[in-house]
Amino acid sequence: MSGLLEPRHLATAHLVMCAVILLWNLFTAARTSQIRSIPQPVAIVSAFAGLLLLPALVALLVTDSTVTGRVLYSIAWLWPVTVTLITAQAVLSARFRLASPAVTFFIAAYDVLVTLIAVSRYWISVSDAVPTALVALVAAERSAIAFSAQPLALLMPWFLYLPIFAPVSPGRVGPAAVFRTLLATFAAAWTALVVLNLPAGARAVTSYARYATERLQERPDSDFVVGLKILPVITGAPQPTVLRNDLALADSVGAGALSVYVAPAGATNVALDSLARALDEVRGDKVLIVALDLSNAEPLPAAMRARYFRSRVVNLVRIATRLHPDYVVPVVDPAGSASRALGSLPAKVWIDYLRDASNAVHRVQPRVRVMAHVGGFGARDSSIFAWAASDSSPVDAAAISLFPWLGGAAALDARTRTASGWLRADRTEKPVWVLAAGGFPLAQGGPSQAWSIWGALAWATSQPAVKGLIVYEASDYAEPLGLQSAGGRVRTAALTVRQSVRVLGE
Repeated sequence: MSGLLEPRHLATAHLVMCAVILLWNLFTAARTSQIRSIPQPVAIVSAFAGLLLLPALVALLVTDSTVTGRVLYSIAWLWPVTVTLITAQAVLSARFRLASPAVTFFIAAYDVLVTLIAVSRYWISVSDAVPTALVALVAAERSAIAFSAQPLALLMPWFLYLPIFAPVSPGRVGPAAVFRTLLATFAAAWTALVVLNLPAGARAVTSYARYATERLQERPDSDFVVGLKILPVITGAPQPTVLRNDLALADSVGAGALSVYVAPAGATNVALDSLARALDEVRGDKVLIVALDLSNAEPLPAAMRARYFRSRVVNLVRIATRLHPDYVVPVVDPAGSASRALGSLPAKVWIDYLRDASNAVHRVQPRVRVMAHVGGFGARDSSIFAWAASDSSPVDAAAISLFPWLGGAAALDARTRTASGWLRADRTEKPVWVLAAGGFPLAQGGPSQAWSIWGALAWATSQPAVKGLIVYEASDYAEPLGLQSAGGRVRTAALTVRQSVRVLGE
């Protein structure tokens, strides 16, 4: 029975329920136009809401990414408008007593909450000056989604609470009445879940203010570098417009390092040569870090494991040969996103791969250094980091990630304490980097992203072993995490990065 509560089953159940609600909404909107006894206000609102529902949903799902949403970003307001119309339909249905009062009440109350969330989320997407109470509401909704679907739903736009059309006619006894009762039950349960997460959401959003008093530690000249991750994961030649915008942003914040993620499909001669030409103008001026991203790989059968990792070593050697970066990263987050894609693999498998990749790169390109990255703070991450930091390891540097997650600053503080413990225990003389640091501007507000980056910088500059921090990332790509929104708006966090570079330079 407990297996039914695993994250993948909860996520599937949530998406299935959303699909059912979407079909119900379309059915109800169509049915309303066929019932002549329906009051005119209900009929008009239902017609408009049904007409806009699918286009608004598409706009919502694609406008979180610069790559897919730049054209549609100007109509992102369509979703909160459509949700408001659906809420009006539910309220009017309750007002005219078109169906069971209990059913319409719970659906209308749920829709009001979803409308507040949709309006708040849109406001957050266009401005960083949003009242804390509304940001806390969005944070509570993301926390509820993470609980009822899966933790990574925090970053995925297709995990959401859809508004529900209220019934427009009395339900007959039988399956129809049971289905309406289930809809009302889900509406009540989801409403309760969001409300119960409100205190935690408010604490997370307000917790970042503590970093306002943090100071960056002075470091000797050139001993610490602030960088920026640019471009979506490379699967082919980079888009010129995206590259131009990201490089301009990197220059405007004063980034001293750039990181680029390459998928195995993008580690071809043609794609890498195109990327090399695109980065020629910054080569030598900034530290260049190129990482192999395996997060979109297919599950890996044990019999195919050796062959798969040999192919990845070939990819990495090609990257080192074609791009001549300062650092190559054989895998991003091996015990996290990579393991979720390939199937849970023990730390030894990743260590063996990192060793083989390091030796191969050093043979072909001795000047290219190899960096081992861990993205989490679990047992496997700890063992991989300890191996990478040891003198016996052939890798040249180790790296971690620092993100706050649902707990806000408290979660970030817990991770920096763990990382401090690793550094004290290993006492490594190898350089350590923060390969990815950032926040969640659409889930916890733009200021939270800025303060999260500042807090990570304050910790990183206080650790002599840490030589650099890469802000993740320039623009919103697969997840809404960028210094620049999908619509091109530069968020407050970009000013924070610029300020940190200036402070460290002084």
